[in-house]
Amino acid sequence: MKKFLLKTFLFFLLTVFGLSIILVNYGGYVDYFYEKFTVSKQTSMILGDSRSLQGIQPRIVDQHLNDSGFELPMFNYSFTIAQINYGKPYTESIIKKLQPSKKGLFIVSVHPWLFTEREGDDLENHVYSETTKPPYNMAFVNVNPNFEYLIRNFQYFHFGTIIRKTVRLHKDGWLEESNLPKDTVDLNHWKNVQNKMYKDFSIRWEESPKRVEDFTEMIKFLQQNGRVVLVRMPVDSTILNIENRFWSNFDEEMNRLGDEHNITYFNFSKSDKFRTYDGNHIDKYGGIAFTKELCDSIKLRKK
Repeated sequence: MKKFLLKTFLFFLLTVFGLSIILVNYGGYVDYFYEKFTVSKQTSMILGDSRSLQGIQPRIVDQHLNDSGFELPMFNYSFTIAQINYGKPYTESIIKKLQPSKKGLFIVSVHPWLFTEREGDDLENHVYSETTKPPYNMAFVNVNPNFEYLIRNFQYFHFGTIIRKTVRLHKDGWLEESNLPKDTVDLNHWKNVQNKMYKDFSIRWEESPKRVEDFTEMIKFLQQNGRVVLVRMPVDSTILNIENRFWSNFDEEMNRLGDEHNITYFNFSKSDKFRTYDGNHIDKYGGIAFTKELCDSIKLRKK
């Protein structure tokens, strides 16, 4: 019995050691979120879903705003539409990740789907359906290696990507997607997948005044730590039309919210200057140009 327990313990130690090596050296490949929970608290953040996760690059922000008075480096604390819906749970996770400062910069990506009531929500009774997912199910968001993430979110790990290395989450939180369409056939197929997904959202989800209210509270909290800007990112015209039919006065609401809280709303949604690889996400090359233009806009608008 003692030998069995000793062997079991040794096996456990070897497993933990092996996983630690994999996570420290390849964590950015095996999981699209893991690295976000292994770095220290941050003073400046990009917030939102996969549009900002892939389309706004922190290193470009650091280069172009390094002399603008903000406390950098920038960190991308965006996730995907499956996890992110603006509400109290996201704010609470941001608070855990935030290093208090008066000179931070918060680039907040907005579009209609991030203010919706979804399946499982009971917002009148303060039930948020997203709380079982990362980042909300994490108590420790600044630990390396982070075994809490491994235990709670093992289903998100893709160990085969260590070999393929087509997708990488960088230490600054930016997700680099290298698996881009090879021709117009692939591009149109991926666009159709995204269009179908958002049409489905428009049927299943509803506008949520409660989410907007929570978002407003989040903005007021962030303003205590620096400057906040709202950004609606470019998308294909088909997706934009779906969004506008779903929430026709969304831009007006964001402009009103910005005016009330002295925050600039940058609306790039109709821009066709930046390449997407599926109609929804700016590719990593277009992301450089977009991030530069966003930084120029932030410099020009002092509000």
